[in-house]
Amino acid sequence: MRQRSNLIVTLGIVVFVIGAAAAWLVLRDHGSSATASSSKDKVQVLVADKAIPAGTKGDQAIQQGMVTTKQVDTSAKPATAFTDPSQLPGRTSQGDVAEGQILTAEQFAQAQTAIGTVKIPDGKTAVALQLGNVPGVAGFAGAGDKIDIYGVVKNAPGRGQATHLVMQGVDVLNVNGTTLAPNAGQPGGQGLVFLLAVTPAQAEHLVYLTSFEQLYFSLLPKTGAPNVQTPGVGANEAFSVAP
Repeated sequence: MRQRSNLIVTLGIVVFVIGAAAAWLVLRDHGSSATASSSKDKVQVLVADKAIPAGTKGDQAIQQGMVTTKQVDTSAKPATAFTDPSQLPGRTSQGDVAEGQILTAEQFAQAQTAIGTVKIPDGKTAVALQLGNVPGVAGFAGAGDKIDIYGVVKNAPGRGQATHLVMQGVDVLNVNGTTLAPNAGQPGGQGLVFLLAVTPAQAEHLVYLTSFEQLYFSLLPKTGAPNVQTPGVGANEAFSVAP
């Protein structure tokens, strides 16, 4: 009888061990599946490890430790997000990027000029014009501003000398670039070199006016200004100012 009891106890222990082992295997497989499933829902992206100022070149951002990689949920990854640091060289940040922000192609545009900070709008060309300090709004205009352009014609047919508003709301891409003397554009400096975004037809007018006549710029407010029709001013109108 005692031998039979020992057998029952032994069988119970064996059953318990087998059950425990089976439960452990089930839990392990479930955990592995959950981990595998979780890893499949993650993707690597580039993020700003610290704030990245506007105009920062991609390779500089990498060298200065501004960029790192991070695993994020697939659903949180922007369609144009960068996934590897090798994608940044040759690009330049178009605006300030906050720390922790995922880096995208819109934030780091492909460089279009030697200085790397200029993006020429589609359908436009970039033309450089040099103006004296006062005609060039005395150094108050810069990249991102809009200007109106006036042409001073020294011998207009039938009118003699005249001034006309020739273009409105022109985008300023850059002023003086990076290769000119630091004091260029300042009082007593070399004058201002503007890089403007215009159509090829507008570029023709600007090249003619800078080559044979004279230009003046006026700076528009950030809120923009409405397009207006002006009559132009010649000798006959110079002393009759419209309200």
